[in-house]
Amino acid sequence: MTTTQTPRPVAVIGGAVGDLILNLPRLPRRGEDVEAGEGGRTIGGCAFNVARALCRLEIPVINGMPVGNGPWGALAEQAMTALALPVLLRHPQQDNGWCLACVEADGERTFISVSGCEAQWSAPQLAQIALPAGALVYLSGYELAGSGGQALCEWMYALPSGCTLLLDPGPRLPHLPKTLWQRLPAGSILTLNRDEVTQLCGEGDPVVAAAAFAVQRGIHLICRLDAHGAWLCASDGRQRHLPAYPITVADTIGAGDAHCGGVLAGLALGLPLEEAIDLGNQVAACVVSQPGPDGAPTRAQLKARFPLARTRL
Repeated sequence: MTTTQTPRPVAVIGGAVGDLILNLPRLPRRGEDVEAGEGGRTIGGCAFNVARALCRLEIPVINGMPVGNGPWGALAEQAMTALALPVLLRHPQQDNGWCLACVEADGERTFISVSGCEAQWSAPQLAQIALPAGALVYLSGYELAGSGGQALCEWMYALPSGCTLLLDPGPRLPHLPKTLWQRLPAGSILTLNRDEVTQLCGEGDPVVAAAAFAVQRGIHLICRLDAHGAWLCASDGRQRHLPAYPITVADTIGAGDAHCGGVLAGLALGLPLEEAIDLGNQVAACVVSQPGPDGAPTRAQLKARFPLARTRL
């Protein structure tokens, strides 16, 4: 399916952080000294990676990413300016956080994160974000966890009717409030990788567990299963498999964020959720085929890379 619909705006709420990338043959054992190669320095973070993917696909973005008062904040603002994203939220007392990304020879990545202003939210700050009717809203678990995320959780629970939430809990899933899953707005979309499905929904077949959780909570759940593609587990019990697109993996930094960006782009353009997930598979495939998180494609690049794709913009 293709679409020419005027896109819905997407409010991207979360962090823009520094990424320091190290390439190494394997992670060191405790007390061991290993040699690594520097893989670059860039601005990333889940929310920024999602915003970059959306901008490249020509989807309007409402910038809900705070900019701090230090060197990482200055670099974050430069990166936002390059995407034509005006800064709406500033933090005068704290810099943006940063992350050390260790990439092993097989492309697997391990993160060590230092939180900054993106982890400190308040009701007055969030009141500065004007949500148009029918907006899509992206949130990451990184910003919802801990005491600094309490205000953001309350803001999320009270989203206006007509807005659609896509939540990616990510590695912070075990640290999110236990009551969060009961308070998600009806019709929310939750996206989880294989390990996260097991943590939240239980052991066994991940699709079966995810489907039961989705029906119980009245939400839609996306099960991301790497090379095995993704599954839609809808709130009405419907299940749909969306196969992955074959690709040679350089590394997996930003893979989940890229998938979120593609899903949101599809929804913004009026695609059904299963077709939006297929678009997410395409965008994620482009990103993991290149080193680092910065490989999100333009519409033209996406069409050229996957000329026979099931879903096209």
